[in-house]
Amino acid sequence: MIVYHGTTHRRAQRICVEGFRPKKPSRRVWFAAGRGYARMRAKVQARRAHDRPVVLTCNVDIGQLAAKLGKKRVVSKSGIIAIDGHVPITVLRSAPMTPDVPSSPAELAAWINQLLRLKPHKGVSKRHPGIDRLSRWVANRFAANPRCTVRHTELLDMARRWLPEYFDGVEVDPKTLHARRRISTIEVEVAVDVDAILPDADRGEDEALDCLLSPKPERRVRGLSILEKLEEPDLFEWCVMFLEDESPAVRVAALHTARRCADGDPEPLTPLAASKDRRVRAAAIAAIARHAGQDAPEWIEYGLKDPSRCVRAETAALLSMLDPAKYRGIFELALYDPNPGIRRRAEKLAAGKGYCKATYWRE
Repeated sequence: MIVYHGTTHRRAQRICVEGFRPKKPSRRVWFAAGRGYARMRAKVQARRAHDRPVVLTCNVDIGQLAAKLGKKRVVSKSGIIAIDGHVPITVLRSAPMTPDVPSSPAELAAWINQLLRLKPHKGVSKRHPGIDRLSRWVANRFAANPRCTVRHTELLDMARRWLPEYFDGVEVDPKTLHARRRISTIEVEVAVDVDAILPDADRGEDEALDCLLSPKPERRVRGLSILEKLEEPDLFEWCVMFLEDESPAVRVAALHTARRCADGDPEPLTPLAASKDRRVRAAAIAAIARHAGQDAPEWIEYGLKDPSRCVRAETAALLSMLDPAKYRGIFELALYDPNPGIRRRAEKLAAGKGYCKATYWRE
């Protein structure tokens, strides 16, 4: 399955070396079936990191990963895929910025020490004879063909040959370049109460995943609620995953949760602002306005002009985001609204701001 991963230029460079690892505090790697959503996420991340956006194209076998990692660790819905675990480099189909291959003795020593998780003062020295041979080997490859590609697995093979003492007892996965040391073990059978040692957060997340994967809409709504209580770092992404749920109640719950997220982007929510279901439309407009930044006044005005009372009421709850002295036209919409609850909210916020006493009709 062709999927896309939106990220920054610096993180993409690391992905080309290490594969996909969750960006802390997240525990998951996120992919999208559509390039558009991945591009949007890349732009958001790049803006925050003051970097360039990059979209990586990948070929991910969802079924194979689910069989390997477990059903709960691979969740796919509405074109959004969340994978709880490391995804290897081999899924990459495009690497637009493959990082420079280490070639100098200092770069090669640092690369090997990072690979083997050795501190510089305990790891291999740039003056090691094996490092010298490795450096000359890289230089000769590029001298013979300046456009050649030196794979990190080739570097690994040469390093094993010329620095055997550092790789003794070490296993390196050629796909992920993940190193681990072999140790002698004594097998002892011990009865363990898993529930007793599982942290509360993990138990809560496990319950949330059970709910999110349930065929019952009310259980899926509960799953989103549990993730919010756990302060899940990827909460907004989970909400986006359920925006196209077959149940309107789940879509509304996802939008309400998205509105309360500390961090979010209005772009994936925008199509639901034109929903025929007034509850979905109300929740969407309010969530978009919450995350729209400088465009928030336009969305609040849009919501206050909606013919449905529930849409106007939910939008009016966001009037506190605006300055009554600056946005008189928007506040006048609310002050003259047929619904008394909307009027009272606007009157309370506009009190003492130079507004005349509103006269209105009964609804």
